[in-house]
Amino acid sequence: MFNGFSREFLGETPTRRDKITIFSITFLLVGVVGYKSSPELAMLPMWKVILFLVTILDIFAGAIANFTKSSQIYYKNKPAKRIAFYFEHIIHIAFLVLTVGHMWYCVGLLAYTIAAGLFVNYTDSLKQQEINAAAVVCIGLVLFYVVVPVPQILVWLPSVFLVKLIFGFSIRRER
Repeated sequence: MFNGFSREFLGETPTRRDKITIFSITFLLVGVVGYKSSPELAMLPMWKVILFLVTILDIFAGAIANFTKSSQIYYKNKPAKRIAFYFEHIIHIAFLVLTVGHMWYCVGLLAYTIAAGLFVNYTDSLKQQEINAAAVVCIGLVLFYVVVPVPQILVWLPSVFLVKLIFGFSIRRER
């Protein structure tokens, strides 16, 4: 039985294999990031550590879930929901800023990702969407790893955010 939240996250008909993959890989990745960030996290109050870990759990799970057929079909003919989905990621950035700071870095990454995602999403052909997605992801990686130095605790964020929202969500595979 799926409620509204899980439909937004997994679509209406996720396979058992998809759910197992999403959740097992997500918990592994959250564990790795949590472990590698433990010196920085140790200096934070426990509520911030928990909020940080829950936030990255949602980001990683979504990065994988956005590639499932179920999620693609769910958003197929819902342009308003597709646009809202981009802007819902403001909450991720707000929670990351609240827990670990780096406001301008996070806001810049969010703004770039939303603009790039909308650009790809509104490209007509699937092939051109793929090419545009590759281009804007490469630009984003250079911007947020080379041009603007990435904070160590967020070293995973640009690549995962760009994969999640550009490659995973913006390319409309189910037409």
